[in-house]
Amino acid sequence: MSCVIPVYNGERFLSESLDSVLAQTHPPSEIIVVDDGSTDGTQAVVEQYSDKVTCTRQANAGAAAARNRGIVMASGEFVALLDADDLWHEHKLARQLERFNARPTLGYCTTYMQNFWMDEVRDEARRLQDSGLAKPQPGAGSTIVARRSLFNQLGLLNADLKNRDIQEWILRAEKQAVVREMLPDVLVYRRIHSANNSRLRSEEEFFTIVKASLDRRNKTKSGEDG
Repeated sequence: MSCVIPVYNGERFLSESLDSVLAQTHPPSEIIVVDDGSTDGTQAVVEQYSDKVTCTRQANAGAAAARNRGIVMASGEFVALLDADDLWHEHKLARQLERFNARPTLGYCTTYMQNFWMDEVRDEARRLQDSGLAKPQPGAGSTIVARRSLFNQLGLLNADLKNRDIQEWILRAEKQAVVREMLPDVLVYRRIHSANNSRLRSEEEFFTIVKASLDRRNKTKSGEDG
């Protein structure tokens, strides 16, 4: 299992994210941090984990390009993606690996996530409470574990898409009917702060649509089997 973490100016939260990876009951065999041209103290944070983390730096090219570089470097059979400000439940990887072992045809596995807000966006959080977006939500980049071979089949993420690279990759997987499973438990905690708050609603809406599509497909398949 390889964990890929893209980061840009992530000194504020990166250590918490790395600690959540290292605390896994089934830890990954490698942790790859791709520094996308950070200008803050990100490198100093990474150096504190130098015996546990492989870090590579690149000129700023965006999160998708950083993810792709990490995926190409990954040597594990499975690749787990994690954003540098999110946190994993300690049993996340173990739970997902169980599903891959139980379903040899499973291409990728996601989980539910729970958003949590920093003080600077607390007012927005209160507004979102009424819209339902503060409730556990399906899917997100930090929930995905995929077979490494699936990136060979589907291709890497589209680095030309800003904040939509994972969504587009999932749509490619849907079009090719890749076997997917979403665990109903909250195993990822996504941090919402001033730098990423504007992406919240569109991402939540997208993954809700994908879940509905998956539910319809599973219902149709169940009907055919019956």
